[in-house]
Parts: sequence; structure tokens; C-alpha cells
Amino acid sequence: MQDKRNFGKYIAEKRKEKGLTQEELANKLYVIPTTISKWERGVSYPDITVITNLCKELNISEHEFFTACDDEAMTKEKREVQKYRTIKKWLFNITNFGYLIGIITCLICNLVIDHKISWFLIVLLGILISFSITSLPVYLKNNKYKFCKISAIVTILVYILLFIINYVNNGNWLLESYLIASFVFIFLWISILICTFTKIALYYKISISLFMLSFVTIFTNHFCAKVLDIPNNDSNVPNVICSVIMIVIASYMALKQFFNKKD
Repeated sequence: MQDKRNFGKYIAEKRKEKGLTQEELANKLYVIPTTISKWERGVSYPDITVITNLCKELNISEHEFFTACDDEAMTKEKREVQKYRTIKKWLFNITNFGYLIGIITCLICNLVIDHKISWFLIVLLGILISFSITSLPVYLKNNKYKFCKISAIVTILVYILLFIINYVNNGNWLLESYLIASFVFIFLWISILICTFTKIALYYKISISLFMLSFVTIFTNHFCAKVLDIPNNDSNVPNVICSVIMIVIASYMALKQFFNKKD
């Protein structure tokens, strides 16, 4: 128990040296402030999934981290971290290898069947979007603009994908598809910019994002029908139910953050 208290004091000292509050550090690690408090009070150790980012935020090496909490429990934790990293690395490499195999296979099939490159371009853009979401974050520098960069790349790729789909199918609905995509991306980017450039608490950021998403969920069908000039005969009840659930969750999180701060 004494080892945990000493470790907690060490984390608190490093946090203060960086000029961070518990809430600010929690936001950077995507955990709640009470989690940081438990670490610093010696109640618990950080989960293995956050150790790397914690060391980066506190500007310490992982060797320093494990030295600060060098007891039997943390020795076991260190072994688990190494195991976790190995599994994570293998999954990462397998995923990227799968993307490459998918691209090569679809290219060959497209050329053999159609004797030209056509629908392969659609598959390629889809894989690039998946790669940007799952693998690209590993290659980008871990800072507050990371999510913005990934979102910008995905946004551009989606517009290119819509263009390719329209081109391959000789469609005449490119403008309409861009309008619908823009309707969704406007609210997505409002949430992204708020989460990136404001210093509000993590729960508030999640709450705002859920409110934005609930709005899009309710009105997307109506907007699509309007843009495409087609009757909207489908029931919107499932969308409304999903939106209400998101609004309830968002309201709960906002109130929880408000009362926690008040206390």
C-alpha cells in the first residue's frame, strides 16, 4: 500500500510540474478526473492501455514510470503491458496486411473480369477510409490536432469516393450526394472543432457531440428526400428513438459533470 502512495505522490508531482490540473490530464488521456485522483491517492494504478500516453503527457520515460511503482503488482503489470503491446502490434500489422491483400485481390479481379479499372477505385477509396480511421492514427504525432487531421483526411476521401461512385456508374447525382454529405459533415466538424479547441470538460464535449449526432439522426432522412426530390414515406420512428436515447445520455453526462464540478 505504501508503494501505491509513493507512486501517487510521484504522479501528482509530475503533473504539477507540467502545470496540469487533474481535469486537464484526464481530458488528454480520455479518462474521468476521479481516475486521476485515485492514482494520486494511491487507490489504484493506471490501466495498461493508458500508460504510454500518460508517460508522454508527463514527459517521463516508461522506465521511470515502472521504477516509481516498483512493487510486485506493478512487475506483473509491466509483463502484461509487454504482452498487450505485442498483441497490439500483431493486430496492427495483420490489419494493414489485410488492407494490402484486399487492394491487390480486387485490382486483379477487376482487370480479369472487366478488362479495365472501374469498381476497383470504389473499393480502393473504401479501404483508404478504413485505413485512415484504424491505422493512420498510429503514424500521426499524438497532439490535440491529431483527430482534426484524421477527420480532414476522411472528409476529403469521402468526397472523392462519391465522385468515383458517380463516375463509375455514369450517374448524374454528384451534386446531390455532395449536399447530403456536407449536411452531415457540418455537424460533425462543429463537434470536432469544439472538442479540439475548447477547454471544457470531457463529459461536456461528449455531451455536445451526442446532441449534434442526435440532430443529424433525426433530420438526415428528411434532408435526403428534399435534396433528391423523392417522397419520404419511410417511418422516422427508429431514428427518433435513437436520437432520444442519445439526448438522454448527453443530458445525463452534462448534469453529472455540472454537479461533480459543483461539489
